Amino acid sequence: MQSLPSAVTASAPELHVNAHGFSLHAAVRWRADQRKELEQLSRYITRPANANERLKRNRAGQVVLQLKSPYKDGTTHIVMEPLEFMERLAALVPRPRLHLIRRFTVDRSATDFARGSKSPR
Repeated sequence: MQSLPSAVTASAPELHVNAHGFSLHAAVRWRADQRKELEQLSRYITRPANANERLKRNRAGQVVLQLKSPYKDGTTHIVMEPLEFMERLAALVPRPRLHLIRRFTVDRSATDFARGSKSPR
């Protein structure tokens, strides 16, 4: 007898999107008895914004961030003052009650565009 690993099955493929550097998997779900999968999900969503292994302080008290891959100019580390580092982290946190993805629509029908109408309604 062979058991199959539990697979993440999406209920609807349209519940997954990659947009503007963000990945949203709204179809991922597990039952309450799937403890291992729930633990993996909890660890994933509570991971830090920066890898702790790449973040150090030098003897001068500055924050040194090792880059995952070097920049084109060969830069491998970014050195900054602690306050500057906190400012950069704070800039990543969205303001309260603000959606990260905004939707803009055109308030004209497709037939207006097909006719070449340029006059406002």
